[in-house]
Amino acid sequence: MATSLRKTAARGVLLVALMKTCNTVANRIAQVVMPIYLMPSDFGIFALALFFSGFLSLASDLGISTDLVRRKNDVEAALDTAFVLRLVLSLALVGVSIAVGVLASFVYKEQRLQWPIVVLSVGLVLQALSLIPRTISTRALQFGRAAIPDGFGKISTSFLSIGLAVIGLAYWSPVYGTILGTAIGTALQLAVTRWTPRGTFDRKIAVEILRFGQFVSLSSLANYVAHSMDVAIVGLLLPLAQVGFYSLAVSWGIYFTSNLSSIFRPVGFPVMSHVADEDARRKKVLKENIRYYGYLGVCLSAGVAVLSRMFVLALYSSEWAPMILPMQVLSLAGLLLGFAGVATDALYSVGQSKSLAIYSWIEVLLLAIIVPIATFFGGLPGTSVAMLFGVSALTLPTCRKASEALGLKVVDWWKMTSPAIFAALVAVPVGVGLSFLLTPTPPNLAISLVFFLAVYTLGLQAWTRGEFFQDLRNMIRLALSRT
Repeated sequence: MATSLRKTAARGVLLVALMKTCNTVANRIAQVVMPIYLMPSDFGIFALALFFSGFLSLASDLGISTDLVRRKNDVEAALDTAFVLRLVLSLALVGVSIAVGVLASFVYKEQRLQWPIVVLSVGLVLQALSLIPRTISTRALQFGRAAIPDGFGKISTSFLSIGLAVIGLAYWSPVYGTILGTAIGTALQLAVTRWTPRGTFDRKIAVEILRFGQFVSLSSLANYVAHSMDVAIVGLLLPLAQVGFYSLAVSWGIYFTSNLSSIFRPVGFPVMSHVADEDARRKKVLKENIRYYGYLGVCLSAGVAVLSRMFVLALYSSEWAPMILPMQVLSLAGLLLGFAGVATDALYSVGQSKSLAIYSWIEVLLLAIIVPIATFFGGLPGTSVAMLFGVSALTLPTCRKASEALGLKVVDWWKMTSPAIFAALVAVPVGVGLSFLLTPTPPNLAISLVFFLAVYTLGLQAWTRGEFFQDLRNMIRLALSRT
């Protein structure tokens, strides 16, 4: 059983990693190409529209999917009830989005902001349709059925947005691209799972779902506010173009690294929930997630920090130089958020969502105080430093609480992350040297990236005494084995 579950997890991680890699490549291509056709202010409008539509998305979620994945009783009835609950909420929130759009356009004195918020809210209905099919696949540990449709939808979003930008739709291109990509992902999810809703609704189960989800929702809301308020505050205090610079800096600095944890989250949380009564196995899953995220996360975070100057000047031009320093600062915040994400799933698997809600709201209050001050006096670099401070205030207690819940010690974290830290200490000087010695051009950026990755990989192999490649081969072999 242990070997079978480990094999399932390995296959899931490999498959999700492939889809996330394809999605990341497509997304980063869009991030490089679209600034050729869009102005910084276009990115600013889209970033603010995403901020407000994100609140509507959180209001429609209510921790439903988290409850369904870990639920052990009345599963079929809960699936039908959750579908009705989510669909009704989503339809209501589409109507609410009109008022939100009007309010946002008034507060930011930008009339172009209203309708993108309304159009993006249509995605809530599409997400409601795909929620249960994806949850069914996740509960069955069929990670391919859960990840592939969603992955194709997100990849489609990137390329559709590029195409729409090329034909001149300006800030509407990522808006329409997002909706069309979500529609594609939903259609594929429904086709793969072939789940048919029965439309039944059990009030008692609905109350159970909402009761469990209240702390998940509070935690998710706090997490969203904490990691989005910086964009909103920049939009209030600085020109719209600065929002565009900052939103791209966040995309590369924070999410390029922190989203790595999403490779493990679709697998790690269901697996830990599956063995919720087996402490040793759950602890082992957490340790492996920490180690593998550390391998990749530290590499990306360090790479963004040392190569961001050459990257921006080589691919974006000097017009986008204001995003360089924020990218460098936020790269560390992205690494920390990824570790917090891994720890968050561990706490959800044991039902400790209340602690996460408390930590998240403490972060919100802290950032609400320091981000406006830092932005007003320090501009975009000040905002970035404030966000790093706030992320640290969330990550440390979250990881400590997860360690207590699953029996990890500080030495366990060091053992899991020290190889990556050592490799980064070796590779960073190489990256810094190349970024200043070579002229910022795409070929020189490629050379610098190859050397950085090569030194990092060799450092990782040296610190682990050859176990890194062996461990990687074993995981791939386990994932691909047919027995």
